[in-house]
Amino acid sequence: MSVLSALSYARSLGLVTALVIPSRTSLGSQANQGHAPLPRWVLVYGGAPVRHKAYPRYTLDDLTRLVAVVDTVGRPTSWLTTGAVFIELYAPSANVFTDWIGGTPATGADWREYLDTILAPGGPVARLDSTVGLVTAAIGSLGGPYHIAVMIPYPDTRVDTLRYDGKLYALRKADDGAALAGAYTADVTAKFRAGNFRHLVLDAMYWLHESIQGADTAVVPAVAVQVHRAGLRFLWIPCFTSPGSFVWRQFGFDETWMQPNYFFTPTLPATRVDSAIAIARRLGMGTELELDDRLLTSPEYADRLTPYLSRLAAAPDLRMRAVAIYEGHGGLLALSRSGDPWHRAMYQHLVRVLQSADSVVTP
Repeated sequence: MSVLSALSYARSLGLVTALVIPSRTSLGSQANQGHAPLPRWVLVYGGAPVRHKAYPRYTLDDLTRLVAVVDTVGRPTSWLTTGAVFIELYAPSANVFTDWIGGTPATGADWREYLDTILAPGGPVARLDSTVGLVTAAIGSLGGPYHIAVMIPYPDTRVDTLRYDGKLYALRKADDGAALAGAYTADVTAKFRAGNFRHLVLDAMYWLHESIQGADTAVVPAVAVQVHRAGLRFLWIPCFTSPGSFVWRQFGFDETWMQPNYFFTPTLPATRVDSAIAIARRLGMGTELELDDRLLTSPEYADRLTPYLSRLAAAPDLRMRAVAIYEGHGGLLALSRSGDPWHRAMYQHLVRVLQSADSVVTP
């Protein structure tokens, strides 16, 4: 990357301060300075049906770029994230795990097949375990195991009942919805334990639906009880100001992140990110950083990541909290692989923002 390109990127952010360009080996300051990595979660859409070609395959190289900062030839230089949320909207059958995208609701067999897919020998979780081991050997210990969370599919009341592992659950009864989630959580725990993963810890379950209203206001607290009974935390990433997000603690969640939902709608002004950060700060939430592959392929989206980075750079209190990263269709993977100087400067800026505990972050 040229100094001119990096300086041009800095000027695009309205910065007039001096810019220091790191060497390839110094990219990833937290590891070099001995700081413990800040809590950073990346969403991993493992278990998607093969027909969804836009989804990453989550090879070892893919996962290395989600776990670690990489140099221009893909070598890890420091830790980027500390945990992964395994999440999916589509079952391997192409049925859906939630109700906001249309399609046929997932069956109990779909719930089980998703779990079996991600936790299979050689599956996404096993490959993540291998990746963390390889990155540890290359750059040193994270300081503890790499955390994972596994989603709980939405108990979709568009159908009356769901049969899971031989038992029929009435989805319109809060107790049955919670019992279903409890049975699924127990299976996640048992299957994870059977995997004998060396570098991972099962930390949490994740509530998939992005709003909580109506009958779900009774279901979700009961699910939280089941999750906590299993010794796990309960996580949630609601969409921007969705029903339930302002009272997230009442539902039993241990940690939540507010989605700005800015990147995806070019007509939205950057003040949407300001609003999301202000709400997250007030409600004790973290924030979600959002991008997808259009960042590199469409001029309309080329600068949509920048407001997230500039606002987080100016918010040390939010950077000290956990940050969740949505990188749709492998957006972060593509950014880390790009040889374009502008994209490389953006990647370096992202790394600094995610890693820095300082009060001021420059790109």
